[in-house]
Amino acid sequence: NIQLTPVERIKNLKFPNEIDSDLAYFCGVLAGDGHIGYRENKKEYLIKCVGNPKDEKEFYNILMKKLIKKLFNLDIRLRYHDKKTTYGFSLYSKNVLKYLTEFIGLPLGKKYDKLKIPEIFLKDKELVRNFISGVSDTDFHLAIRRRNYPVIKGTSKSRLFIEEIKNFLESGGFKVCIYERRDFDRRINKIVITHRIELSGFNQLRKWLEEIKFRHPKIIKKINFLKENSKL
Repeated sequence: NIQLTPVERIKNLKFPNEIDSDLAYFCGVLAGDGHIGYRENKKEYLIKCVGNPKDEKEFYNILMKKLIKKLFNLDIRLRYHDKKTTYGFSLYSKNVLKYLTEFIGLPLGKKYDKLKIPEIFLKDKELVRNFISGVSDTDFHLAIRRRNYPVIKGTSKSRLFIEEIKNFLESGGFKVCIYERRDFDRRINKIVITHRIELSGFNQLRKWLEEIKFRHPKIIKKINFLKENSKL
């Protein structure tokens, strides 16, 4: 029953036929590095997702471009944003925004007070795993410590969101640590509180790779390094 706008019809916008792992993953990426907003004064519907151009251009150029084409039949333009400090895409689509917020349940506007795993995915653990995979490819990283010891680390400004991810992982047998960190941000001259999650060791990483997985090229490169240089 979606009534496409004239521009959306020209672009031949389509929507997924089913709720699948790729859609859940895409929504996880948006939960991590995305922003969904509406500006009343301009009647502008915006879905923006960007990362660090130093090590994430491949992620957007290959993986995200292909994924958006598969899900919505859109050819996105990838470019620098925010005075060339970030890299990614912006979609201006009323109906994609409504689909992601009203049907899927992603937050509109400032997200951290409302961020959660969408209920539509909670009915299927595999969808939740793929959603978390998308979050982990954007807000997590794989640290390699002395003797190639691996630690999966994640960060969010939302404690409730981190706790929700922690609870899901622990229900599946993962061993998870969670803690709060306070850092002084000179850019805004105030203390910023973030909430951290950690999974340590080879057993946890192996279980992650079997059940959650990473898709991000920069993380896969680290995994390949561990396979070649450790007991992973």
